[in-house]
Amino acid sequence: MNSARSRLAVLVATTVAIRLGFAAVLPPRFYSIDIHIWERVTQILMSGQNPYQTTPLLYYPPLWMQVLFVLGKISSRTHISLAHLIQVTLTGVDAAIVVLTYLLLRSLGIAERRAFWIALVGIALNPISIFMAIEHGNFDSMVGLSALGAAFALVAWSRGAAISTWLLACMSIGLGILAKTIPLVLAPMLLVRWRETDWASRVVGLALIALPTLVGVSVLYSLSPREVAADIFQYRSAAGYFGVSGLLNLVGGVQATTRYSQVFALIAFVVVVSSAAAVARSRTVNEHTIILSMVLLLMWIPALGSGYGAQYIGWILPLLVVLFAISAGPLRLSLWVFAGVALATYVFEYAVIPLQDSATRAWLAPQPAQTLFRLPLFFAYLGVLITALATLAGKAGVFAKPAPALHAPQT
Repeated sequence: MNSARSRLAVLVATTVAIRLGFAAVLPPRFYSIDIHIWERVTQILMSGQNPYQTTPLLYYPPLWMQVLFVLGKISSRTHISLAHLIQVTLTGVDAAIVVLTYLLLRSLGIAERRAFWIALVGIALNPISIFMAIEHGNFDSMVGLSALGAAFALVAWSRGAAISTWLLACMSIGLGILAKTIPLVLAPMLLVRWRETDWASRVVGLALIALPTLVGVSVLYSLSPREVAADIFQYRSAAGYFGVSGLLNLVGGVQATTRYSQVFALIAFVVVVSSAAAVARSRTVNEHTIILSMVLLLMWIPALGSGYGAQYIGWILPLLVVLFAISAGPLRLSLWVFAGVALATYVFEYAVIPLQDSATRAWLAPQPAQTLFRLPLFFAYLGVLITALATLAGKAGVFAKPAPALHAPQT
């Protein structure tokens, strides 16, 4: 027990120290536009206005706005900059992620020492995670934490845990949706062992998934219906910078990306419904399949979706670390390749480009340039997606040996 606690303490201390140390030395000119957007939104909140009504800067349910309100109040009383408070908050999210990652790895039968090193390198010391928390300053890591929490609960549920564990998975996804709507695509995984739930549990589970966001958004809608309808209900990510939308923009311009955006919602609906049907038909879904399926449901959207943000990697990073630990063969090889390409891409984007002169940065800013320098990352995404799908279908790749019972991890 003491060994486990000391490892967790080292993981948390390393995560916090590295990020806050980076925040202390990072010049504000390196901050992404998102941090400046949060500063503007907070100014509006502190003046007593509704930022959903007065600006087109918020495209999400209200959780992050509420966080900014609290941070704005703290900033005004302590005179600590809002940017630094955001960095501290996202560092806290990363600390929770590294703890949950380690505990999930242990529950999956990964030995203590190996679980520690995977969590340390994959989360605590991961430059991508550090860039996202400190330099980019967006809150997509909250989605990653939500997905990780749901995965942990579903793994336990798949092994025969009590119905309360399934309800925890519902709550985790519901809180993720309150931050950003994207965790809704993970809802099919809640159909694992659905036949063993009673109607009362299903009603409570549905409430945990939907009610926080429905209540929050309904309040916003009652105050500014037109703006909420335009900015939340009809929101689409920036198209033409990566993946399919970027390539379509290169070939067919804005018309091509617009048409793809119009049909993508239908594609996403078909994927979610098909996934729900597949999970519902299965009598048993083991922990390996749960992790792999959740990675697939989240990972295809940045690569094949109608828009992209570099911060979207925060959705999948924790689960990718877990998947790496339990995979072998072609799947693990594809994850190695993805890790290397992603690291190179994000270092270039967040460390190399900001150091260049204004002319070079302007040359790399247009959509075609960003699509091209991210092209290796797109292929790395495709490599993982194809290999993971083949593994799921049983045609390629193998998982590591099955884990022991949840209560008896290997040491």
